[in-house]
Amino acid sequence: MGEAHVNTDWIAVDWGTSSLRVWAIDAQGAILAMKNSAKGMGSLAPSEFESTLIELIAPWLEARTDLSPMQVIACGMVGARQGWTEALYAKVPCLPISATLTKAPTQDPRIDVHIVPGLSQDKPADVMRGEETQIA
Repeated sequence: MGEAHVNTDWIAVDWGTSSLRVWAIDAQGAILAMKNSAKGMGSLAPSEFESTLIELIAPWLEARTDLSPMQVIACGMVGARQGWTEALYAKVPCLPISATLTKAPTQDPRIDVHIVPGLSQDKPADVMRGEETQIA
């Protein structure tokens, strides 16, 4: 199936310091397509996040017949203070995915981006972003 024919329901994003990975997901949760980019958040200015994402997922957006914004759920360093927008850490224990998603500012009406927070614990002191949210 060609990329232009992917019937994407939502997009999963893992955006680390050195790389960006995106997955087109259907309504049943199946992965339809995947793309990689070396444009990690460490190499981007704050104003470049949205255009970098759009560049990668544009064929999936253009293939849609639904005019509502595509839900994009991102995890990883994209939610760090230096990322697209800061998603504050959730203290453990907590639900894997909760109402604490942080909305990222966007200009393109085709996307609605939310960032999953990392996790933090007090004892022993530790934090994580990315790996734990991929599992959720």
